Amino acid sequence: MLVDRVVEYLAGAILAVILVIGLLQVFNRYVLNISLSWSEELQIFGHVWIAFLGIPIAYRRNSHLYIETLCDKFPPRLHSAFNLMVETMWGAFAVALIVLGWQVAQVAHLQESPGLEIPMSYPYYGLVVGGAYTLFVTLRRVFGGVWRVAS
Repeated sequence: MLVDRVVEYLAGAILAVILVIGLLQVFNRYVLNISLSWSEELQIFGHVWIAFLGIPIAYRRNSHLYIETLCDKFPPRLHSAFNLMVETMWGAFAVALIVLGWQVAQVAHLQESPGLEIPMSYPYYGLVVGGAYTLFVTLRRVFGGVWRVAS
């Protein structure tokens, strides 16, 4: 799906920017003997965004840690109900990320980052965007029937 590819490319682009800035920081510090005041801060903000975009990417690919031992012993209907409960918990997590991330971003907007001099809400918007994408993936999985176990 297009949305999935856009999010994956965005996470990859952020990672590439972090890499280039890290290399630039090392070059400036050890070759030019000049330290960049903003590079570490931008890398930290990029890591926040990658983490919260990576959560739903891994969830969509079923790459999160999942212990199936107990679930495999359930009859199919109970197994399906358990899977639906897990999907519902993912949805609740996504809503919490959106709401709480938004609230923190609104408070942080009053402060500027010292190196980049941008509002501190920008890194926290990663929680909101990641939560929204997680909710989108969750709804798609629930209504797509991913949680159902064949009888």
